[in-house]
Amino acid sequence: MTYLARGGDVGTAAAALLARTLAGMHRDQHSFLVSSGQSQPVPFDRISFERVQEVDWLEHQIDLQAQRWPSVDRRVLATLWWYSVSQVFLTPTLASLFVTGSALSPRPADVELHCLPDGRIFTARSTAVLDGPDVVDSVAAALRDSVALVIPEVARAGAMRERPLWALATDSLANRLLWLGRASGAVERASALAMSLVQLIGSPMPAPRYVDIARPAPRAGTVRFVRRGSCCLVYLEPGEPKCVSCPRMSPESREALLRVAADFT
Repeated sequence: MTYLARGGDVGTAAAALLARTLAGMHRDQHSFLVSSGQSQPVPFDRISFERVQEVDWLEHQIDLQAQRWPSVDRRVLATLWWYSVSQVFLTPTLASLFVTGSALSPRPADVELHCLPDGRIFTARSTAVLDGPDVVDSVAAALRDSVALVIPEVARAGAMRERPLWALATDSLANRLLWLGRASGAVERASALAMSLVQLIGSPMPAPRYVDIARPAPRAGTVRFVRRGSCCLVYLEPGEPKCVSCPRMSPESREALLRVAADFT
């Protein structure tokens, strides 16, 4: 894989690729890729994702999660932080690949996180473009390097095992691509791309799973959801429900909630 370094012309190349990506997406999806003064009126910090390797910085980010979830332990706080961040930092890479066939870099050195004062991270910006004879291979290699760098740091900070964090990364990747596929009417292509990327990334990243849920009558057709293998653990905070697709629900309860969700999708 040829990797284009940051700076100068490459920064311009990344900005041009982002513009092409946005042009190929619905406007209501743009807020997942670009920060907006109108949608985000609170001042935010632009932080290099490389800082995840700084023990004090990462510890502070996880501490901030306790403002929203004060009753859970550090393992849960670290899980919730990674649940959010794994979706955000993947978005520029997956969106550019899916929409244009070229890809923005997901490497922490090339990713700028947009962080609110309370620790929420709402968008990310990539400053470099990946290049190589096979862009999917290049993306998979860069994603593996990135996730393999970050997960041990998060696991250490949360005093937890790494495998649940790898499962969260799979579900984040699968959900982001499914989001792109739904919006463009290309759910099958999005699902196939998720499978290909995770297969190339390899163990310990588990394969993504999907489930197709029939819409209630009189509507026709099915809606695809990620069949999650990971849990964000938010339900351990008193008053917080389990997610609609939570793997810790009974299959019957999960399917019932997904049927309701399908009716609104």
